[in-house]
Amino acid sequence: MDTLQTALLTLQIIVAISLIILVLLQRSGSDSLGGISGSSSSVGSVMSGRAAANFLTKLTGTLIFIFMLNCLVLTALSKKKNADISSKLDQVVKEQEAKEQESKTPLAPPVE
Repeated sequence: MDTLQTALLTLQIIVAISLIILVLLQRSGSDSLGGISGSSSSVGSVMSGRAAANFLTKLTGTLIFIFMLNCLVLTALSKKKNADISSKLDQVVKEQEAKEQESKTPLAPPVE
């Protein structure tokens, strides 16, 4: 289960970095990094500015969904792992309490 959790954490980091980049690429007035990717509308461009914006918006929404779903799965895995540890800890505590009770009980009745 540790391998699965590691893979999901790696996916979480990749999705988070991708989301940051996508948000920075989207046009928010004049201050954006959209010019770097060549998203300005020119005559020979494959996608118009509006189509590129729609694509980036849909891609951002999809990545947000993946990010949220991954958060829920990681939380469920973590909760299950913590419950297993907690049950083992409870078992050890009960064993220690039983040993203490055995050591405190006298083997023979007191002599009067």
